[in-house]
Amino acid sequence: METTARARRAVAIAFAIQGLTFASLLTRLPAMKDKFDLSDVDILLLVLAVAGASAVGSAVAGQAATRWGSAWTLRLSLVGASLAVALPGVAGNFGALVALTSVYGLCVGAVDASMNMQGVAVQDAYGRSIMTSFHAVWSLGAALGAGYAALTAELDWSLGLSLIVITGFGLAVNLIACGGMLSVEADPLETPTAAGRLAPVPFWPVLLIALPTFAMWLNDGAVSTWSGIYMEDGLKASATAAPAAYGAYQVCLFLVRVVGDRFVQGYGAPAVVRIGGWVATAGGLLVVVAPGVWLVVLGFALLGLGLSLVPPLAMVAAAHAAPGAGDRAVARVNVSNYAGFIVAAVAIAAISELVSARAMFVLPAIVLPYLALAARRFAAQPAALPVTGSETPAIKE
Repeated sequence: METTARARRAVAIAFAIQGLTFASLLTRLPAMKDKFDLSDVDILLLVLAVAGASAVGSAVAGQAATRWGSAWTLRLSLVGASLAVALPGVAGNFGALVALTSVYGLCVGAVDASMNMQGVAVQDAYGRSIMTSFHAVWSLGAALGAGYAALTAELDWSLGLSLIVITGFGLAVNLIACGGMLSVEADPLETPTAAGRLAPVPFWPVLLIALPTFAMWLNDGAVSTWSGIYMEDGLKASATAAPAAYGAYQVCLFLVRVVGDRFVQGYGAPAVVRIGGWVATAGGLLVVVAPGVWLVVLGFALLGLGLSLVPPLAMVAAAHAAPGAGDRAVARVNVSNYAGFIVAAVAIAAISELVSARAMFVLPAIVLPYLALAARRFAAQPAALPVTGSETPAIKE
């Protein structure tokens, strides 16, 4: 039990480092915009470049995990992300900013994929649902990163200095606290066939999990990038009220993830995703049609409630839909994360320009019912996973 408990702590810390590092950079975007005098088109190009690089990083992590295991892949990727997060602070022009931020995106994609690989493996070792707690820790780390960014901006720290501190912190915590992850021998997700070859990744089962995951990330990307602009330009909300939409979304995302494993253990992943899908659909509809600012904020809160558990449960379902090839399946489904962000960035910008700011969230709302309709795809579970909530781990020392 100590082996799996130690692995759980190490993986949770990795999720926290990732959330902290990501938010520390993302929330300094206004500083980058001012430093380089970026236009909205420049920001769009930057987001597209980083998302594309992240997709490549996720695919690379899937292959690396088959050679060296997801633990080493995650720790090395975390080192890369911690080092690369400081690179945008030394960029001298927009071209360099895109290139250096894309290096960070490459590492982020690898971290995202490999930390979910380890998360699923540790959950299987525990024999009960713990995956949503990892994503809750990520949300907490992101909140701390956003707070750190706000504090350093208030203290008038330079972009470079604030990011260098994050680099040092991430490297130190990785070295000290992330050494207990599951080794290749204890990680059951990637196992060779009897002939010693890599097990194949089934195309359709993995794709049918990736599609509802894409729908989730399309909405998450829309909220993360456009909710403030939607509130100000579409609803004429005040500058102080506009951030409430994103804040309500993130708070609900975090709160549900804290207790989400209990719901999964009690009712099963398909039921949780189905109910969440309909709650998110109600929230998306409210965002689109509500006449007042605070009803729209309620809509964003419902979106957070409904979408919160889709990413962790999608990773579990992907790994279990591909016996012997779970790491690569997780990496492929993880690509839908960045695909959703890319579509959200391009499509919503186009809708806002061609139709109106008030129509920004029509497309994200349209795809939300698919989450509920595709919920049965999240049923994949390993035969050894108990349904009783037993504390007995599947892996012994």
